Amino acid sequence: MMNEIKNKILVVCTTDSMITNFLIPHIDDLKARGHQVECACSRTGQFMDMLVNDYHITTHEIDFYRSPFSFANIKALRDLLRLVKKGNYDVIFCHEPVGGAMGRFAGHLCGIKVVYMAHGFHFFKGAPKKNYLFYVVENLLARWTDVLITINSEDYLASTHFACDKRIKLNGIGVDTKKFSYEPNRDYINTIVDKESVVLLSVGELIPRKNHEVVIKAIASLNDKSIHYLVAGEGELMSYLTNLATRLAICDQIHLLGYRTDINKLCNACDIYIMPSLQEGLSVALMEAMAAGNAIIASSIRGNTDLIDANGGILVSPCDIKEYAVAIRKLADSKELRKQMGIYNIKRVKDYDISFVRKQMTEVFDIVLGL
Repeated sequence: MMNEIKNKILVVCTTDSMITNFLIPHIDDLKARGHQVECACSRTGQFMDMLVNDYHITTHEIDFYRSPFSFANIKALRDLLRLVKKGNYDVIFCHEPVGGAMGRFAGHLCGIKVVYMAHGFHFFKGAPKKNYLFYVVENLLARWTDVLITINSEDYLASTHFACDKRIKLNGIGVDTKKFSYEPNRDYINTIVDKESVVLLSVGELIPRKNHEVVIKAIASLNDKSIHYLVAGEGELMSYLTNLATRLAICDQIHLLGYRTDINKLCNACDIYIMPSLQEGLSVALMEAMAAGNAIIASSIRGNTDLIDANGGILVSPCDIKEYAVAIRKLADSKELRKQMGIYNIKRVKDYDISFVRKQMTEVFDIVLGL
């Protein structure tokens, strides 16, 4: 005899990669509690096939475009509405700006409960004035939101001005700290740098928002050939950053590694993790570095300030080359300080472990479903 389905839940994301990389544990929990879960998202690569074949999730391909201003999203909205109307869903669980907006609009029109998880509002301290438009849109859409989930303090405070039914702050999307541990191993990168070097690591796409340029300029200003910078990620700025390092005569110290699947080993091979982003929600990469026992240098922005304090790292102004240089110099000169910060970070990040966040998420759906 088949188990009775309790509720039917549609996860709406702009991209399939978002679901595959971050939401599978929460989908598994919903399924384990007897709910039927389906997904609606755009195809960005092999991720949609993974959802269907590896995770056995019914997934509907809808051509969402990341830009909220793309007219192509009008067709995507029509496709989503058709899916929702015939799907008999009880809850829409939506993510990302486009998926979040369309999921809430569809839920409102079809009379379905909506949970929206904001992974970082597009309006934030220091954002361009034009981004105020996103505040207006989020404020309007909040009226069609049964539960609004935020993952950092700044966003939660902003959400208190919205007219949603309920708002909750979770400790991020969850990080599997068991995959990361403090096991220093410089030999892992001995073909890149020698053992006497001080190695900085960043993980993230090579795009303007990640702001790797400021670190490269800070290293150049230090005029110290023993300091090396590893960046795991690919993106549109690969050539620009390579040329920048060449112009600054530090190309031998800057190592753009491309896309990597060995982040845990890279964290164990480096001395300092550096996070210069201009905008984040609550960075999983930063939490992974903390779990690996890295000392941190991070931009003093939303999300980073939730995770890093003076015991675990150094916060600097996002675009201040001199502040980055001073912070790099301070940690490069003190192996003991780096170790103390790393030990502290291992303990601190436990509150953001996936096991804890999964419990928080379960409580959210219990509230929505009246369980």
